[in-house]
Amino acid sequence: MAQQTQRGRSSLQANLEEGVDQIRSAVHRADREFRKLQRQVATRRRRIEKELTARRKALGKQAQKQITRVQKEITRQPLVKQAQKRAGSLRAEAQSRFESGVATFFDALPLATRNEIERIDRKLRAIDRKLRELEKTQEASSTKAA
Repeated sequence: MAQQTQRGRSSLQANLEEGVDQIRSAVHRADREFRKLQRQVATRRRRIEKELTARRKALGKQAQKQITRVQKEITRQPLVKQAQKRAGSLRAEAQSRFESGVATFFDALPLATRNEIERIDRKLRAIDRKLRELEKTQEASSTKAA
């Protein structure tokens, strides 16, 4: 009976070890399959990302073409042309009024114009030149006298 118990335990232990080996083998296979699936998913993800990027670029180009076409159509409309002309004339009028206002403002101030400053600068240079000539002649006469 002791032998039967021993054989029963050996058999049980062998069955247990075989079961553990089968579980390990199954876990190993499942792990390999899982890694394989991960690689497949990663490959599919990269392919889909490339495809989406290409589609997004194509849609962007198509949208830009349509926007350009619509802009051209809008600018051809008579009402838009009139509005653009009116805006241009209003802009020119506003600029003219602004320049007139600035000129009036500066006229009210006692400020010299650029031309006046340039004329004064020329006169000062001429006076400076004459002064240097006078200083040279005085130096020359004082060295002769000495």
